[in-house]
Amino acid sequence: MTSSTAALIAYLTRKFPGTSVSNHVPQDRPKKFVTVERTGGQRTHLWDSPMFAVQAWATTEAEASALADEVADAILDWQLDPIVAYSDVRSVYAFPDPDSRVPRFQLTVSATLALT
Repeated sequence: MTSSTAALIAYLTRKFPGTSVSNHVPQDRPKKFVTVERTGGQRTHLWDSPMFAVQAWATTEAEASALADEVADAILDWQLDPIVAYSDVRSVYAFPDPDSRVPRFQLTVSATLALT
């Protein structure tokens, strides 16, 4: 069984070839990348309904915003995957990193996946 976080990372990796997608900030930061972390959600023996914080990082605010919009569109299409019953982007907002001052946008995402 694959975790829902791993499933979303794998999906976004396929949708954005050449863009790093992982659950952590890469040590050698590329110009743009995406991070995914589970922030909550419910799980039963049949379904996993995670909440995610998905962050789009780039060198400028405009690039980070554009990447966030592309990621949002991809997440809405995630429900075309047979294991995903539902996917939704609840919000998209500027969320600059206070430590590195790197521009980023955050998406709050909910989904429902069948456990196989």
